[in-house]
Amino acid sequence: MKKDELNLLEHHNQLVDAIARDESIPRGVKNFLVGLATFFNVTNQCAFPNRRQIAKRTGYCSNHITALIKESKKLGLIKSTAQFFHIQGEDSPRQVANKYEFVLDKFGLYYNKTKALLNRNLRKKNKQQQKPEHTNPKPIHAPVIEKDHTETSYDYDYLEEYAPPN
Repeated sequence: MKKDELNLLEHHNQLVDAIARDESIPRGVKNFLVGLATFFNVTNQCAFPNRRQIAKRTGYCSNHITALIKESKKLGLIKSTAQFFHIQGEDSPRQVANKYEFVLDKFGLYYNKTKALLNRNLRKKNKQQQKPEHTNPKPIHAPVIEKDHTETSYDYDYLEEYAPPN
């Protein structure tokens, strides 16, 4: 796609929507990618869920998730990088959750941090300027009614007529 046809990615829900609307992606891969996109961090341009989290979100088993990751990489829709963490006292590092990066131009999207921040700030500014007056009403002062407590009488004489039940 040309740069003119791409849309600026400002929220991960745009990515979810773009994946769900793409009819060229097989259904199983599409469901997997939608589930993965919900973990996507726009500012870091990646996601770090483990297979169990993806399986829980999509409803597929963990082994099937592995096959879907392989198929998505083969189609060129995502890039997956293994992440390792070295634990002191052990010889070899342990693998933790993979890092998943979407190939945004395949979904008609691109990301520019400067433009995204500028658009967000403009939306905030416009939102503050467009607030109607009725959203911030002036406090209503209730009229103070003074009661004359001398008029109040408590008459319990009627209770003497009733005897408690046996």
